[in-house]
Amino acid sequence: MSSSVRVRCLASLLCLVVLSSNCVVRGPVAARPVTPSVETVRVSSPVKAHLVDGTTIVYANGLTIGDGRLVGYGIHYDLTLTVLGPIAEVPLDRVLALESFENTLNKGMTALATSGVTAAAVVGAAVLTVAIFGSCPTIYSESDGREELEAELFSYSIAPIFELQDLDRLRAQPGTDGSLRLDVRNEALETHYLNHLALIEVQHAPDEIVMPDTHGNPVALSALSSPEQIVDRKGRDLLTTLRDEDDLAFRTDRATMSEVNLQDLRDSIEIRFPAPQDRDHVALVFRLRNSLLNTVLFYDMMLGAAGARSLDWLGKDLGQIGPALELSGWYSSRMGMRVSIWKDGAYREVARVPDTGPIAWKDVAVVLPIPGAGDMRVRLDFVADNWRIDRLRVAAGVRSPAIRSIPITKVVATGGVSDPAALRSLESSDDQYLRTSPGQGFKIVFDAGESPAAVSRTFLLASQGYYTEWIRGSWIQSAGRRDAFVPTDEALLQTILRWRDVQPEFEARFDATRIPVR
Repeated sequence: MSSSVRVRCLASLLCLVVLSSNCVVRGPVAARPVTPSVETVRVSSPVKAHLVDGTTIVYANGLTIGDGRLVGYGIHYDLTLTVLGPIAEVPLDRVLALESFENTLNKGMTALATSGVTAAAVVGAAVLTVAIFGSCPTIYSESDGREELEAELFSYSIAPIFELQDLDRLRAQPGTDGSLRLDVRNEALETHYLNHLALIEVQHAPDEIVMPDTHGNPVALSALSSPEQIVDRKGRDLLTTLRDEDDLAFRTDRATMSEVNLQDLRDSIEIRFPAPQDRDHVALVFRLRNSLLNTVLFYDMMLGAAGARSLDWLGKDLGQIGPALELSGWYSSRMGMRVSIWKDGAYREVARVPDTGPIAWKDVAVVLPIPGAGDMRVRLDFVADNWRIDRLRVAAGVRSPAIRSIPITKVVATGGVSDPAALRSLESSDDQYLRTSPGQGFKIVFDAGESPAAVSRTFLLASQGYYTEWIRGSWIQSAGRRDAFVPTDEALLQTILRWRDVQPEFEARFDATRIPVR
């Protein structure tokens, strides 16, 4: 294992499960008056400036932003990455977004083979400046001529130090030739760095279902049923809401949202069901995803409010163990979902569901110990309105199945052309990355072989990587905070209150700003 991979692994272990599992969404969160910033900000991190005409300026030694301009020694590249020459300054109104990047990773970086057409050319720079869709890599399959959203990958890996592995259950099955094909897309204003992709096969009995648990391990589940009782904090009966896979999902009650304060930022759900006899464990089986609350937290509070200062926070501060641990420790202690069981007269936390992202529904199993005979009581505790839960069931049968890892056999880029360099970048977890930009996509092909008789097969996608967010030019012009983000409960309260105010309009236009993949 290389030294850089060892450093990221150490950081990931120290950061627990903080920014793992499936994507923080990104976009301007609330309409704010844009007033040109007159303050000068020095950015020491390497920066790429993406201009509205589709060209790029690379500032390897950082730059200065002030008086409506970017100033510094930059190298200007055209759409085909041909050098146009040095450039000393550029008006801020020509800048679509800025991106911090790591020079040290460029040696092992493969760019996806594609045309020089940019997202700005496809969508229009004016539209992109107000884009609110974001996801990390999104995965699609095709069934009966229809496109199906399957998953979103490593959602909260917002910097190299947070690179972690992810596992997502797929609904897709191989075609008649035994090959399973998936589309991997970059549909947001961010750069994706994909390290490894592989297909995991689990063969199981027809009456079992397979999905990842909260530790990212496949589990086979059987004897599924609905709980006897599910109520939220306000006593609402949620049995009907959570019974079927129908997109009729739980969200925090309006009354609970109206009562949120610094001393009480949370909501909860209580579940009751008979403990299975002669069993040591039981599983809660979820179909869930996050709300767009994390969009407000990441885009508006962490990045937008600090504007240009966010570039050094992402590119420099979060590359150090200290600041990364501070952020991850705060995030993991407050976000996600705590799962507790009633034992000896009190609820005791036994598991945690990491945040999964707001785009794709995720299937996940929470394996719980059975404390004794009789009814089991389970409580879910989480930041108010951070979750959407579509279905909740109980599995009496829980086992760890055998798995088979299937490597990628082909990567197909734009125009149906195979990309061997991209394939080599994704074959193993190492220092080789495949980099994609907004609006880029590619197909991956796995040879799953023929299905054996009388056995069911479930496939899961294992992924590893991270992404970097593009700091919008409009954020830089309207930034109101003079320092980088500091994780506090006050910041979380401001996030919840802002999300409460913008939620209906924000949800209505979220998907409309997805960047089309060319």
